[in-house]
Amino acid sequence: MVAAMGCWAGNDALVKLCAHDLSVAQILAVRGSFAVALPVALIMLARERLLDRVMLRPAVALRCILELAAAASATWALGLAPLGVVAALTMTAPLLTLLTALLLGWTPWQWSRLLIVAIGLAGAWLVVQPWRSEPPAPLGVLAALACAMCLAARDLSTRRLSPTVSPRQLTLLVNATVWLAGLALWGFTTPERPVQLHHVAWLAAAALGATAGNLLLVKALRSPDLGRVMQLRFTLLLWSSLLGMLVWHEQPSAATWAGLALIAAAGGVALRRPPDSA
Repeated sequence: MVAAMGCWAGNDALVKLCAHDLSVAQILAVRGSFAVALPVALIMLARERLLDRVMLRPAVALRCILELAAAASATWALGLAPLGVVAALTMTAPLLTLLTALLLGWTPWQWSRLLIVAIGLAGAWLVVQPWRSEPPAPLGVLAALACAMCLAARDLSTRRLSPTVSPRQLTLLVNATVWLAGLALWGFTTPERPVQLHHVAWLAAAALGATAGNLLLVKALRSPDLGRVMQLRFTLLLWSSLLGMLVWHEQPSAATWAGLALIAAAGGVALRRPPDSA
C-alpha cells in the first residue's frame, strides 16, 4: 500500500506538470496509450490471456467506470489546485463514505462517528484555507471531492471482485476504458495546445506509475489484514507533500500540516471502524 501510494503520487505530479498545457481528454488519451501497452507486456510475460470470461462480469464493468470517473475528476482537479490540496481532499474518501452511511441509515447513528467525520472535514478545511488571499479554485476543490467519492466506491468494488480476477487483466481493462474515453472525448473537442514531446515523456512516466499503483493496490486490498493495510493509504499525503515541495516549491503552513494530521487521524479511525461495524 505504501508503494502504491508513492506510485500514485508520482502519477499525480507528472499529470499536474501537463495539466496547465493539455486538456483532460489529451492527458487521458496520451497517458492511456502507454497505460494499455504496459499491462499487455506484463500479461504476455506472465503467459496469461489478455481477457477471460470472468472479466465480462458487471462488477468489473463498474470498477472500470469508477476508475474512469476518478481519473477524469483527478486530472481536472490537478489542473486547478495544488498537488497537496488535491491529495488531501481525495484522502477524505473514507470519511465521506462514513458520512453517507450515517445519513442514509446504513449504519447506526453514533455521535462518535459523526465526530470522526467532523474532525476529518475540519482537517480538509485547514488544508484548503478558503480565508487565504489566494485560495484554491472552487472548481478544483469540488473536482477533488468528486474524485474522493469515486475512489471510495472504486475500492469497495475492487474488494468485492472475484479472487479469480487477475490484477494484470483488471489493470489492462481499466486502463483501456480510460484510454478509449480519452480518445472519444478528444474527438469531440478542440484542444487549445498541441501535445509536445516532453508532454509525451511525462505522461509515459505517469502511465508507468499509475499501472504500478493499480497492480499494487489490487494486491493490497486483498490482504487478510485489510484494516491495517487501508490505514497506510494516508502515506499519500506525505508523498504528495514532499513532491509539492520539491517540484513546485510549495511551503505547507502550520495549519496545512495540522489539517493533514487531522485527515490522517480521522481517516485511520474511520477505516478501523468501518460503517457496518457495531
